[in-house]
Amino acid sequence: MADADPLPFTRDDIDAVSLDAGGVLVVPDQGMLAHALRRAGVPHDPARFFEAHYRAMAEVDRARSAPEEFTDYTRAFLRAAGVPDEMLEAGGAALSTVLVPAVWHQPVPGAKVAAARLAAAGLRLAVTSNADGRVADMLARHEIVQVGDGPGVPVEHVSDSGAIGVHKPDPGIFEVTARALGLPPGRICHIGDAGGYDADGAAGAGMVAVHVDPLGLCPADHVHVASLADFADRLLGTAS
Repeated sequence: MADADPLPFTRDDIDAVSLDAGGVLVVPDQGMLAHALRRAGVPHDPARFFEAHYRAMAEVDRARSAPEEFTDYTRAFLRAAGVPDEMLEAGGAALSTVLVPAVWHQPVPGAKVAAARLAAAGLRLAVTSNADGRVADMLARHEIVQVGDGPGVPVEHVSDSGAIGVHKPDPGIFEVTARALGLPPGRICHIGDAGGYDADGAAGAGMVAVHVDPLGLCPADHVHVASLADFADRLLGTAS
């Protein structure tokens, strides 16, 4: 678990927050994953799915997996969810049909409220995500965030790698977000669930970088938080 040390920057140091989608706002729909594994006869523990996502992202960082290449993620996810090694191939085949960008819509607990708190504190919001060109629609349809007014939290811009043609950790995708907000990168904090794609990529673009690492698995010296809610608490204080 990330500790509760003060962040090395304050609210006055930033004007905007760039939000990763996966692992910050949403995780893969656990019911869809469980259904696919049950149909394939693959034993698993769905109660471990949430933790499994962050263990899988830690493996992505360790393996330095290429953006949008999910082999390392899937195998680590399955192991963390209790799938026996001899069933990993069958489990991977089962999830290959459902572990696509559209399945990333189960809200991370507390994330929507935390995003609203950040906005209410005067921070401008954007999304910067490796996806397939449809992340803005997915987040809006599930009423998590949307550009402009709506039932979710308003954000000003969505940078989607599938639409832009450049993936995190390439600084280009972060630069698109900064230009859309009309801010220098150093006035933007990007928060994501990958040390490599998010923290290193954002820092490389000149942004303030924060890594969501609820299990304390990352050995790097990024700024770590347990969740977007933890980030909001530590940046703004715990008073609601």
